[in-house]
Amino acid sequence: MDDLIAATLEKAPPVSERTALRRARDEEIDARVTGQLKKSVAALLDHKAEKVVVLNLQGLTAMSDYFVVATATNERQAQALSDSVEMAMKGEGRRPLSIEGYQSARWILLDYGDVIFHVFHEEARRFYGLERLWGDAADATAAFSG
Repeated sequence: MDDLIAATLEKAPPVSERTALRRARDEEIDARVTGQLKKSVAALLDHKAEKVVVLNLQGLTAMSDYFVVATATNERQAQALSDSVEMAMKGEGRRPLSIEGYQSARWILLDYGDVIFHVFHEEARRFYGLERLWGDAADATAAFSG
């Protein structure tokens, strides 16, 4: 058994190399998510979403890395915004883990794991106040809406 462990450790890259590989993988994932977010935010803006905000939740919760919050003026627009996000993410090879509230369209939530999109009516957005609830989250909107 000790020989097996020793042989395995000999084949494994040194700790510094493993750390570098892990860091490179994490940077690649971050770059991919950043690109997906930019395309999705652009899709929201192309469909006239109002008050689009991207909150960076990294380090605050394990639930998700980003919240994207947008306002729609009516149910039909909320559904169109939701559809535009879904199409943009599908173009990036992503499918939502869950979609909630599409039929009533007062608050549509699209959960992609590392990013969650919230499409609200103005009154629902004010009532739930996600920006206030996640006040410790960095506002990353400028990085994704350019």
